[in-house]
Amino acid sequence: MKRKNISIIGITLALYLINQFVKVEIHIKPIRWFLSCYFNDIIGGITFMAYCGIIFELFHKKMMKLWQILLLMTCCGFFWEYITPLYRNTISDSWDILAYVSGSFIYWLITRRDYNEHERT
Repeated sequence: MKRKNISIIGITLALYLINQFVKVEIHIKPIRWFLSCYFNDIIGGITFMAYCGIIFELFHKKMMKLWQILLLMTCCGFFWEYITPLYRNTISDSWDILAYVSGSFIYWLITRRDYNEHERT
């Protein structure tokens, strides 16, 4: 599972870099808006969960249930959007939380088959 998480991190970082260059070239406003405002938050949710998967694995723990993944990302999202602006000059956007949670759901979709196979062995 560690290899898969590392691969997911690599792919999402590549998607982030591609988005940074591509979004300014998009002329369809709704697509450009989505790529500028929420795409990176969605892939950030995927990346963060893959990172957490690696960290949990170091301690021989697993976070594989959907409710655990969504709860963790919801708590992180609330922290990032409402606590962080108290000590850092950032702007809160409650829609970002939905983007983070969507990313964590996508992560669960990507990894659930691997976890199910791991449980059977």
